[in-house]
Amino acid sequence: MTSPTSSTNPYVLLQYGVDPFNYEFETEDEQTAFTVTKAVQIPNMVIHLIREERWAVQYPEIMGPRNAFFYFGPSSSPGQLAYGNGEPAPMLDYLQKKREGSNSRYFTSQNGKKVKWKSVSSQRMELWDGRNLCAVWEKVSPGFEYDAKVTFSQAGLSFVTEVLTTLTLNLAAKRLDFW
Repeated sequence: MTSPTSSTNPYVLLQYGVDPFNYEFETEDEQTAFTVTKAVQIPNMVIHLIREERWAVQYPEIMGPRNAFFYFGPSSSPGQLAYGNGEPAPMLDYLQKKREGSNSRYFTSQNGKKVKWKSVSSQRMELWDGRNLCAVWEKVSPGFEYDAKVTFSQAGLSFVTEVLTTLTLNLAAKRLDFW
């Protein structure tokens, strides 16, 4: 496997599981890269996204936090999101709409760039950083061992934890009807 920053080829992670509160992302050679688990259910749900250390040490060029926590409010309403030990911010800051009925949700990445997830269909979402396509999430047809895949460009892989955190938040928001 080549280092993501030494190659212009896209990088793919396979998503195992359809529950946005409990799934894994693995490499094509079956190495777990990220896990998403429900840490707490009562009184309010807390989800934990973890970048797996054994995968991460292979890619020292990847920047950003190693994990994220999703602190939902009462009845699974939008709550707070925190990277690592950082200060929590409102989840809705990562789900901003520019206009009513929009299929895009905007957020500001930790490096200060405006980024948007665009819901192209129920089967596909794209992450854009201005004019650059950073990542594509796609559900796959039945019959595959995995449920979806995320394809990263070089730009997207550099902030992979933020990409998967905001993807997870968007999928959860759709499931919980606050997207």
